[in-house]
Amino acid sequence: MVLGLKIDVCTFEGLRVGVPNLLRLFDRHGVRASFFVALGPDTSGRAIVRAFRPGFLAKMRRTSAVRTYGLRTILSGTLLPPRHMARLAPTLQAVVAAGHELAIHGYDHRRWQDRLDRMDEGVVRDEIGRAVTIYREVTGRAPRGFGAPGWQVSAASLRALDEIGFAYASDTRGRGPFFPRVAGRRLRTLQLPTTLPTLDEVFGLDDGEGAGFVARVCREVQGRAWSVLTLHAEMEGRGFQGVADRLLSGVREDGVTCFPLEVLADRIRAEGPDKVAVAEVVSRPIRGRAGTVAMPAGLEVA
Repeated sequence: MVLGLKIDVCTFEGLRVGVPNLLRLFDRHGVRASFFVALGPDTSGRAIVRAFRPGFLAKMRRTSAVRTYGLRTILSGTLLPPRHMARLAPTLQAVVAAGHELAIHGYDHRRWQDRLDRMDEGVVRDEIGRAVTIYREVTGRAPRGFGAPGWQVSAASLRALDEIGFAYASDTRGRGPFFPRVAGRRLRTLQLPTTLPTLDEVFGLDDGEGAGFVARVCREVQGRAWSVLTLHAEMEGRGFQGVADRLLSGVREDGVTCFPLEVLADRIRAEGPDKVAVAEVVSRPIRGRAGTVAMPAGLEVA
């Protein structure tokens, strides 16, 4: 059993504090992961526009947003100036030096998550292109993986990934790998959906301390050839490190091996593209999260 371990890094504090904490934790457990980092300005404070979406305020209360993210992050890009993630280039380089995959989680995370449906193809390509440029400057090589902020995609974003030449993307939530079909055309970029719930979706619903989340993940990976779990540097890398520690101990005891997503993508491609599903991408609600997320039609998760 294989668990693809995906770490979303959405904020400056997540990169500054959460990532180093997770690097130490992963080193102690002997696991390797994929860190998907938003590489532009941290404008998290502009999330206030989401306050009117069903479920958003309830989620903020459940996860104690001020304690989890910090006041500086909550005001970033509104009352306080945004901080640019590229300022923390040594931390990005430390991810690679420790043997983990560094992947792209967009440029301006908040802008993508809230406005992607209003961006035309040129704007989308520019948004991804800026992140790729920073990635090359920091690492000296091209990125292999891309993960859409907030699991938000559009036809323009899916086509842009093909044009740029990513080896794979993890833009969606779903039950298995697939190639997207857009306007009747099968695209080349393999999609590896997050198959499991995230801590912020479960926290405060199934339990208050993370035990239910750990138990659910350990239960759901059993009997599956592979699964993908998304952690967040702002949560498991800061106030919920204990949850991540128990989770990694639990999956190891169950005989599950953690891998970066690029390794998982290579294994799936080696089996042959004809064994991978082709699916339209649709927007669906998911329990514990405000709004909708992208999913492959026919391979949706609840």
